[in-house]
Amino acid sequence: MAFSITIIGMGACGVAAFAEATIRLAAAPITGIELHLVSREEDMGPGLAFGTDQPGHLLNTESRLMGLYANEPAHFREWLAERRPLDPDGVEYAPRAEYGEYIRQVVADAYRRADAAGVPVHVHRSEAVAIEGNRDTALIRLRDGSVVESHYTLLAIGTPKPIRFEDLEDQPGYFDFPWPARRLRDGIGAEQDVIVLGSSLSAIDTFATLMDQDHRGQIHFVSKDGMLPRVEIPAPEDTYPRVHFTLSQMRRLIRERGPRFSIVDLFRLFRREADEAAAAQGEEIDWQAEDRMRRSALELLPIDIARADSRREIFQRILTSARFEASEMWDLLGPRDRDRFTRWLAPHFATARFTMPMTNACRLAEAAERGQLQVHGGVANTVRDAEKPLFVSTLADGRTVSAPVVVNATGTAMTLDEIPDDLIVQLAERRWLHPHPSGGIEAHRQTGEVITRDREAPRLYAVGQLVNGVQRDTNAVWFNVQCAERAVQDMLIKIAGESR
Repeated sequence: MAFSITIIGMGACGVAAFAEATIRLAAAPITGIELHLVSREEDMGPGLAFGTDQPGHLLNTESRLMGLYANEPAHFREWLAERRPLDPDGVEYAPRAEYGEYIRQVVADAYRRADAAGVPVHVHRSEAVAIEGNRDTALIRLRDGSVVESHYTLLAIGTPKPIRFEDLEDQPGYFDFPWPARRLRDGIGAEQDVIVLGSSLSAIDTFATLMDQDHRGQIHFVSKDGMLPRVEIPAPEDTYPRVHFTLSQMRRLIRERGPRFSIVDLFRLFRREADEAAAAQGEEIDWQAEDRMRRSALELLPIDIARADSRREIFQRILTSARFEASEMWDLLGPRDRDRFTRWLAPHFATARFTMPMTNACRLAEAAERGQLQVHGGVANTVRDAEKPLFVSTLADGRTVSAPVVVNATGTAMTLDEIPDDLIVQLAERRWLHPHPSGGIEAHRQTGEVITRDREAPRLYAVGQLVNGVQRDTNAVWFNVQCAERAVQDMLIKIAGESR
């Protein structure tokens, strides 16, 4: 029998899945299998974020965690070291353009591997807009009118821009996404003031785009929480010896207390871990002061830089050491506590877990010192001025910020109804995709297989942001690579069973 696997979306997640499939098929061939790759981009791999050519666009993750091969997170750093000298004891936040070259190399190597193994690879440079068919065979309809027959299909659509601020769409001076960066370069004057919606990593990417062009206008970050990411410790990670904030402690509590285990218990374990770590450094944590929503982000920035530089940033060390268990920790929480986490702790968690490189932190601090950058929390709304060619952001305390340009850098879509992708909309309307209460779609956490109530639905899998509610850590490349490995493994196991 002939079997086909189709990967829809050939960004980093899709490339990781393609590479994994060719590695496994080269090692354990399956007669009659073929691969289909669907890419809306001519240049497969880099995508919007990694296709940038701007020197100020750096990876937000250190090179030792950016490898695209499963269980080889340091492969990207090894690739870099073959091309230019690296400090073996230092950290490397490579330019995104360089990472784009690495992804292209992974694609080329996968092609060669497939060819040597006799696995046909069919590339469709178009956009998937609908899926029909049944459990035996999916019919993937592309925008160019062609149809791909697929037995197993992986949705690797990347990080879609969200449907937010629809009332600003088509307004002159409004940019709905920071990517591709050339839109901002070509469309924003160096002297224009700019409102950036958001204050996290996407906002900092927007800031880097502007500053690389010698932007001289005022830049205002406006967000609900008004918090900047903390600063990454500029040194290779050391394994922090967690004692309390561990899977084993959480599972023990669940075994002893059952459903009474909650987000409060989770935070207590973290707080106990942090208090003991601070005491070991001769410090004491002022937990009330750690509520950063009540403090100026730009006043905290020099403090964060100093703490990262001295390697005394406790929260970051604990959370980064727990990164390989984070998805399982998330899985231990029930729906009610996941919702409470999102409302109470998520912004604080994000600032310590998804940190910014020291280079970017210093650029922000320099812009703030010369009065060019401001960060505002408590934004209530952002609208187009009815009389002037300006946008106005109103803050909770009644103050306003205005500028002729707005860039929506609020991040990627989190919920199913925020994703404007035609294919995802169609699959949701067919009720082959169901929203997960914590974001994204319903899917098996281990394999990424889509959970649907229609037993005749095509066999779909998903990886990346589309399954953020189930797997949580889906903005981390190393984690998505692991998930792609498990999805491909599950598909190939099932195909091998069916082909006997």
